[in-house]
Amino acid sequence: MPEIKVIAGPCNPACTSIIKFMTDQKLPPGEGINIPPYKSVDGYRYINIFVQFTQAAADEPPVDLGVMFAFDANGKMGARRYVNLEQNLSGPQSTNFIEVSGQGSWHGSQWNISSYMARFPIMGPFIEVFVYNRAAKIQRTVNVWGYLVS
Repeated sequence: MPEIKVIAGPCNPACTSIIKFMTDQKLPPGEGINIPPYKSVDGYRYINIFVQFTQAAADEPPVDLGVMFAFDANGKMGARRYVNLEQNLSGPQSTNFIEVSGQGSWHGSQWNISSYMARFPIMGPFIEVFVYNRAAKIQRTVNVWGYLVS
């Protein structure tokens, strides 16, 4: 049987990195925020974005996540909509908004938090996240971290 040769390279095994977009950030009721600048994700293939927020009851509106990709730390050519042309569909193609709902992610009254994770392909060399507090009268404490994988 032939010997399998493992080729070592700069990301073999896979390169990984952690980005802390926001930690213990106060999010006012009914508002959305982001914390610039855009973060470099160049050289990675995917990002897993973890969102955690305070929530006292199951029926409270969630904190939603929006994602933008851009060409530099200032957001040059930033986009929040994409279209995937892998399928042969009749045109024109509609764009898709990059937003994830935190609805239904409550852990229960013993923890009073909600959390979820969203996985995205890297669609630009820089990334920024936006969080939206859908609760009109409740301030939230939010954490958003990303795990990059080559």
